[in-house]
Amino acid sequence: MNPLQQFLDFLHSGGFAMYILLVLSIVSVGIVFERIFFFMRQHSDPGRLLREIGDRVSKDDMKGAIAVCDRNRGMLPKILQFGLYRHEKSRADISDALSIALLEQLNTLEANLSIIGTVAVIAPFVGLFGTVLGIIRAFQDIALKGNSTPAVVAAGVSEALVTTAAGLLVAVLAVCFFNYFKSRIKAYNQEMIVAANKLAEMLHFHNTGAPIPTELYTPKTMQRPAAATATATAPKPSGPAGS
Repeated sequence: MNPLQQFLDFLHSGGFAMYILLVLSIVSVGIVFERIFFFMRQHSDPGRLLREIGDRVSKDDMKGAIAVCDRNRGMLPKILQFGLYRHEKSRADISDALSIALLEQLNTLEANLSIIGTVAVIAPFVGLFGTVLGIIRAFQDIALKGNSTPAVVAAGVSEALVTTAAGLLVAVLAVCFFNYFKSRIKAYNQEMIVAANKLAEMLHFHNTGAPIPTELYTPKTMQRPAAATATATAPKPSGPAGS
């Protein structure tokens, strides 16, 4: 018997509830892959992005800073670009604009996640529904046969146990992915908030004519490898003794 036929027989053994669980599983798997690909497309190095923007802001090259955001993919460059377009505004206005952009992107981060949460909640109840149907079938078989031998009730009990197990499995997997994506969203949202606040500070210092503090971004001139610095400052070895 091929695996496909075995799978179909397994679905049939669980009754009507198994097909509902199958639909829930397909929906959940589709959303999981969509969210994984979504997070893979996001910018993974906020520090480098801020460094490139900071280099151009410090040179009063706002068009160049906006172009940096255009070249990078993901939500963070779009949020920072939203603030760069308002670089001449006050610190409060820039922060408000960045906050609005963050809130808009947060909805994108959580897109379709509620569906996975719903599947995690209702899958055990669908399994319980199948369990009840299996028990009903077992009692119907007893009534038809007039006895309660194991052979009579086996089909109904099997249906009840299969749907219970399937419902719990679907729910456990949905909860795991739901919590995983929630943690990813929390971490990424925190990164975007920090980056947005740093950009607002950069633009504030730029607008007041003050130099941008290095704790907001690390200029390229300070990115020299430590090994090269050590080589340049190391003392020259003395000549042979007695020369």
